[in-house]
Amino acid sequence: MKTRYLSILSLFIVLFLSNVLAQKPDANIIVLRDHWAIRSSDNLTDNGKVISLPGYATKDWYPTSVPTTILAALVANKVCPDPYYGNNYMELPGVRRWDKPEGNPFESSWWYRTEFDLPAEYTGNHVWLKFHSVNYRANLWVNGQKVADSTQMEGAYRLYSFDISPYTKPGQKNCLSLEIFPPKTFDLTISWVDWNPTPPDRGMGIWYDVTLSASGPVTIDHPFVKTKLNLPSIDKAKLSVIAEVKNAESVPVKGLLKGRIENISFSKEVILGANETKEVTFLPEEFP
Repeated sequence: MKTRYLSILSLFIVLFLSNVLAQKPDANIIVLRDHWAIRSSDNLTDNGKVISLPGYATKDWYPTSVPTTILAALVANKVCPDPYYGNNYMELPGVRRWDKPEGNPFESSWWYRTEFDLPAEYTGNHVWLKFHSVNYRANLWVNGQKVADSTQMEGAYRLYSFDISPYTKPGQKNCLSLEIFPPKTFDLTISWVDWNPTPPDRGMGIWYDVTLSASGPVTIDHPFVKTKLNLPSIDKAKLSVIAEVKNAESVPVKGLLKGRIENISFSKEVILGANETKEVTFLPEEFP
């Protein structure tokens, strides 16, 4: 394969279902970046079932956007001083070792909440809510329904994808909320060093974008091209194309997974059981 093929500008993979008509909603991804609010769970009597309902009053909450940690949002709201100025870092609650836990606002869980409009075109499709990183544990609620608990959302820098279509209302105002818990002492979480000290909230919060998208019965995620050069020469390379396909329906599906790199086309028949996720690989031994 010529060197020009190593400059892969795009990989188009299309799944044609033989027994299911895949719907084609707007392919644009909705990024839930603005119109968030946060609040400590201390002295908050309402639970996720109530907090995640559209119209819930957030008068005493702090407005923010994501991604953000709790401390970053509090600094932006001028609740905490700028830790990069003077000795302000040492004055933040929870920094000094003799601070009592009951006086540290970062010992408790914090709520993140946002409302959003869901396009009417999403009707009849699977709606996917995706997180790239939530530090460290979280309970997830959508429109008054619990989608996942802290045993399902646990760990920094993990990818989460939830089919929230049973809980959403296309064409209407929707709401999601997360109760986020800080990492504990021996949790494998985001690390720090002496010249970049641990913030008192221990990085608790949402670290990357939160997105919404819609699909038909089958989704294709994490497409990846692995390159093995013909060293020491670099005039040719063997490419392995990998993708993860997921059947979101409760019935089996059968289809053809097709890919194209410039003028090179390849395809493979795929059978997915009910709610099955499978990694499909196109090897150079199969597809020269």
